[in-house]
Amino acid sequence: MQTSMKKPYKIIVWGPGRMGSICIWEMAQSDAFELVGVRAYSKKKHGMDAGELIGIEPLGVKVSTNIEELLAIECDCVVYTAHDEGTYHTDDEILQILAAGKNIVTPLPYQNAHLFREPEFIAKLEAACEQGQSVFYAGGIDPDLIPNRVLLALTGGCADVKSIRLQENWDCSEAAPGPLQYIGFGQKPEDAEKIEVSKTMAANFTKSIVHTAAKVLGVTYDRVVESHDYIVAKEDIHKPFLIKAGTVGRITHRMQGFVDSIGPEPLFTIEYHWLVGDTMLPEGVHPGQYYVATIEGRPSLKMTLDFSVSNHSDEQFFKMGNMEVEPSYVATIIPCVQAIPHVVNAKPGLLPSFDPSLNWKQDLRDSVKN
Repeated sequence: MQTSMKKPYKIIVWGPGRMGSICIWEMAQSDAFELVGVRAYSKKKHGMDAGELIGIEPLGVKVSTNIEELLAIECDCVVYTAHDEGTYHTDDEILQILAAGKNIVTPLPYQNAHLFREPEFIAKLEAACEQGQSVFYAGGIDPDLIPNRVLLALTGGCADVKSIRLQENWDCSEAAPGPLQYIGFGQKPEDAEKIEVSKTMAANFTKSIVHTAAKVLGVTYDRVVESHDYIVAKEDIHKPFLIKAGTVGRITHRMQGFVDSIGPEPLFTIEYHWLVGDTMLPEGVHPGQYYVATIEGRPSLKMTLDFSVSNHSDEQFFKMGNMEVEPSYVATIIPCVQAIPHVVNAKPGLLPSFDPSLNWKQDLRDSVKN
């Protein structure tokens, strides 16, 4: 009897920050993947063993800042986890990797980039894939898993849809004070509103979500509206730093797509609620509800979803080497990891999102591709 040996996918993790470090840890746990390279952006990490970097046994793979050496490594896919600054500063590096013949999966906000990015960049992206005979795919928890594959799949039970709303409620109580202050927490609303990086980082993700929803639902928006709210704390909050009453304790980023022929309300709404503590949860949202999805239609549906270490304990974090990791962070990188076999076997170019197979469309005749 002959048995076929499945070869592991050879992976380079490009950026060992929080997402990249989780990916390194996951690669070390799976027989399906072989880590062959890690790209660092700081000199102090250069030459370190990837395993020792994240606090586990040595993996025999050195972290490097040398791009040329990394691009010379034979691999099946690059998991691109560079730090997101909200300015698409990663465009040029992504193009470089693709042109060098490396497939890419990334949780950065590039999902279905052809639906919302400028045509000039899409032309460059397609040209880089053509030059390198490579594939580019962006996914993650949000965009991708929750607002697309889970939320829009629920419309498969609806004969009619009037509005869809998804609220993501991220409690930042365990985050470092510095970044929270940088984006406006603890400041007066009028001062926090002037911080553009907070708006642009959120908008890059919400654009992808809103325009992917239009593609899946078969609609054309009459307009897309972006808005941001800065909600003050009614009483002092002491963790992770002192947020005084009357200063910002929740930031809400919102994007809405309107289809006038369906009704005056937005057809699709995505809301990011960044908040500190349960007292800052939006009205109607209860502690532990990481996602709240509301679909108004025939019938109407509501879903709440949380991520936890275990359904049998109150643990907040996974212990991964020297890291304490929130469950939602794991759920962010895993959709990218799961996409790797599809990316490796796809034709060169931009791989579109993995949409629900059956769902509500404005015109059901559009469900079948001619």
